[in-house]
Amino acid sequence: MDITTQDVAAIRRHPRFRAAVEAYAADNLAGYRARPVIERWMVSDMGRSSLSGSVSVLDALGRLTPAALMASRPVAGGEVSRGRARLYLKRAIANELILAPPGPLGPDTGLAASPRFRETMRRVLRITLEAAASLSPAVAPALERIGEDAFYQRVAGRLGQIVVERADLFPVDRPLWLFHGRDGGGRMLEDLIARQRPVRQRLLEDCTLTHSALARVSLCSRAHVIQLLADGEAQGLLRRDGRTVFVAPELSDDAEQFYAAIFGATATAAVAALA
Repeated sequence: MDITTQDVAAIRRHPRFRAAVEAYAADNLAGYRARPVIERWMVSDMGRSSLSGSVSVLDALGRLTPAALMASRPVAGGEVSRGRARLYLKRAIANELILAPPGPLGPDTGLAASPRFRETMRRVLRITLEAAASLSPAVAPALERIGEDAFYQRVAGRLGQIVVERADLFPVDRPLWLFHGRDGGGRMLEDLIARQRPVRQRLLEDCTLTHSALARVSLCSRAHVIQLLADGEAQGLLRRDGRTVFVAPELSDDAEQFYAAIFGATATAAVAALA
């Protein structure tokens, strides 16, 4: 079973799609704030999230080595530089998120995700599965089994394959990178979703916020928030009028596309793992 462009479009048309996105955003925000600092670090921006996802996939396949991580999609596709990937690996090993044998670390040294790493990524995957299950009953049985290590690894492995095979559904050069390319940016986006008016035409239209509030929810500095909003205005993706932020249709459309692709890929991986 593969995910198609038509599948993603159908998810966007689903009558419960917007509610699924809003629930996913709220659960992600709550989960992020509840995690210890090092676990938040694993998923604090899309680059680290993608590297952590690649570690999960390679670990599930028994192929996790430094060389394999450097050849993974986030690095090979230009989403993350090799230097940043090396720093990610170094910090993950230093904090025992990734387990390495004693001695020098070579390109083909066998590594393993620690139980803590796996549990953190399992919680992230569970939130996505819950959103996908709200749109497709076929996914619901996966929620009951995601606590099983072997099943979790099958879902993670298949999801990683889908992301590689359908890289066109997850481009790096997109409007949403305004948020995804920055520390805490995903949480800022989720907070914007939570602040939207109940009755509206698009997923993201306008909302009232302060720099301090957005900094608190993303656990970032006010200066970081101010820079993101200024860059969004310079790119024509955001417009500010006092405390009101208006979101361009282009950015809202890209957000819908992103969430539909994530929900669809996760559903496809879960159904395949159940087979």
